[in-house]
Amino acid sequence: MKKITFTLLILLFISCSSSDDSEIIDSVPETYDYFPLSVNSYWVYDNQNSDQENTRDSLFISEMEVIDTTIHYQFNSLEPLSGFMTNLLSQSSLNTNDYELLLNGQLGTPPIEGFPEISIELVNLIIYDLNENNGTLLSEISGEIQEIIEEIPIKFNYEITTVQGETFEDGYGNFTSSSVLSSIININLSIVAEFEVLGNVLEIPILQPQDVIKTTNYFADGVGMIYSDTIVEYQLEDLSILETLGITLPFPSEDASNSSQNLDTYNLEN
Repeated sequence: MKKITFTLLILLFISCSSSDDSEIIDSVPETYDYFPLSVNSYWVYDNQNSDQENTRDSLFISEMEVIDTTIHYQFNSLEPLSGFMTNLLSQSSLNTNDYELLLNGQLGTPPIEGFPEISIELVNLIIYDLNENNGTLLSEISGEIQEIIEEIPIKFNYEITTVQGETFEDGYGNFTSSSVLSSIININLSIVAEFEVLGNVLEIPILQPQDVIKTTNYFADGVGMIYSDTIVEYQLEDLSILETLGITLPFPSEDASNSSQNLDTYNLEN
């Protein structure tokens, strides 16, 4: 009887141990690196726009800098550049923590023919967050810029947001061997012209608040940005009152265009 009881105790101990080991193994989280960062790594993209024009952009990490114990990786490029995201990254640095990819840099002139040159400072813009779900607002940056066009003060109001996108566990496009994460950058703009009449400032709307640029980016684990799709769309107000004053804006009254960037080759330095 004692032998049988001892045998049962051993079997019970083995069963519990196996169960505990299984639970420990199952609880180990997978780790992902959707944008590996190291100096001299590079990515080359094939670009295409709505006019079916094909170009290539080369993007690389030129240096690293430690700021407040955080490593920032500075991007650079070979000129000229055509793609929206490669333009943005080439004027920026990226840094990561355990779950976020953050961008610090400058957003330059939107890809609109004749649009005046502007520069918007971006501080800790969250590109993606591994802890957030699809549709979650990640960052929001807003402000205004004053420019003079045709001797008329023009005020640009902007709101830049980033939104967490879908995760494709089985890959996306040509990258089917690793998980792919997506996120969105949205740029909302409004424009008003300011006229002084009898000592009072009169504002004439040129562009009502609109989502002028929407860029969806895709990042593959162990690779970086593999695809970017940018939509530019806007419609100006009726500007006949400006035309009667002999004022013509240097950019089109409307636009609806699309451009894309596909990763062709890349190299990651250890």
